[in-house]
Amino acid sequence: MSTGTTSVVHVIAASFRPDVPDDLLASTLAKATALRTAPGAQAGVVARSGLSVIVATWLDGRGGLEPFAASAPHMEFVMRGLAPSISSMWSAGFETRVEAPALAPGDTLWALAVRTAETAFEWQVRDVLASLDALPAVVAAGPTFEERDRYRAGGVACVRAADLAAFHEALDATRTGWGDMRAHVVESFAEVVR
Repeated sequence: MSTGTTSVVHVIAASFRPDVPDDLLASTLAKATALRTAPGAQAGVVARSGLSVIVATWLDGRGGLEPFAASAPHMEFVMRGLAPSISSMWSAGFETRVEAPALAPGDTLWALAVRTAETAFEWQVRDVLASLDALPAVVAAGPTFEERDRYRAGGVACVRAADLAAFHEALDATRTGWGDMRAHVVESFAEVVR
């Protein structure tokens, strides 16, 4: 749902190491859920499938990012949850007017970020973002403002379980339209757990 208020979505997508103990994995997911209580946080979604985890936190505008990043829940999640348990990670913060949807376990979260590259022009990044409107999901996406050296844009799609097959079909068609930009997009899928 779009509103007149601009918020920031902070997304972390990571891959757990295959040897992570179950108790550390459960603890990390609990720490991800606790991000909803961090200063500046309005809402959050935690998703995990296999070794993939995605955490999307809606913040109260740009001013909410610094208090959130410096908060105890965020530091606890990153340093005591992710650091000892993952093999890779990317993160992005982007502006959007789309509120966090109400999701249920079994729904899916898809996260993407568009890498910075000399061959990626601003109009191409805008075209990738515009193409996401065709997806059968609640999509929050926009330009990044702090990660410009790594990522130019980011987004998350919140997909209801009943729409997942149609989403994958539409996403395949959408990716085809990205042309050369497809090489600059990183993506992650995971099932909503909290």
